Amino acid sequence: MFTDNFCRYEFKFPVSYDVMNAMMEDLSPYVEKDSYANQHGFYCLSSIYFDNDTDQCYHETMNGQKYRQKIRLRVYRSAGDLSAAAGIDAVKDEQIGGDEPSYFEIKAKINGLVVKRRVKMKLRDSMAFTAFTQKQIEEGTDPLTVLSPENLETLKQFNSSNLQILRELQFIIVSKKLKPRNVISYERLALFSKDDPELRITFDINIRTRGDELDLAKGTAGKLSCPEKTAVLEIKTGKEVPLWLVKLVSKYNYRNKTFSKYCSYYVNMLPAESLYAEYVDSEHTRHVL
Repeated sequence: MFTDNFCRYEFKFPVSYDVMNAMMEDLSPYVEKDSYANQHGFYCLSSIYFDNDTDQCYHETMNGQKYRQKIRLRVYRSAGDLSAAAGIDAVKDEQIGGDEPSYFEIKAKINGLVVKRRVKMKLRDSMAFTAFTQKQIEEGTDPLTVLSPENLETLKQFNSSNLQILRELQFIIVSKKLKPRNVISYERLALFSKDDPELRITFDINIRTRGDELDLAKGTAGKLSCPEKTAVLEIKTGKEVPLWLVKLVSKYNYRNKTFSKYCSYYVNMLPAESLYAEYVDSEHTRHVL
């Protein structure tokens, strides 16, 4: 069921495939796979992330700013018959059309709490809305015009699930002068707790990025931004993490680590000896079994 407004805590742990497979065995009594995934439990996500000419969103994340926002446009795709063992060569680069559902999101982080507000629209309407905001930026439109009744009428043409949230998106994009920056795609193994559907455990693999062809209809191609056979484990919950899961994570000596898929795009542009590149490499490889 689509929810347009929710908050939760997210904990991230880069893990090797060996650790992921071992964890899956430990998790099996407690979880079930997402019903929308393929037979191996995977589906594919692609997102356009927005930023401005000063890389504001990137720097807010890298500096650990207590309050920060990201804007992204997301679609869900089929993962075909892909499994973790099949590797990147098995990725099915599925083409999608303008009628596919898409999700425009405001993802804010406030002292560790993740707050999401999002609208659902057809992909062609999301791209048209993006073009509309970019034209407003180019014309120097006052962001406060989003409050006018005329603007609200204009936004109705994009057929969003929530006009108020769409107006918030418009204000943030125009006021911060945000532009589509990159496309990030990956396959996700999604699990839900049998006892608490709000507790989600996911493993993201084949994280890849590109800075051109900023249209989600043009597939998932991109350069891998994580070391080979590395996944990002995420625990997402609106409550406390249950004791059985704390014990499971502790078994592998993990602590919550900062990892941003958006910021990983920049790793491909940094020299190997840079501090951030060294940090990402070490955090991805330190827990190999």
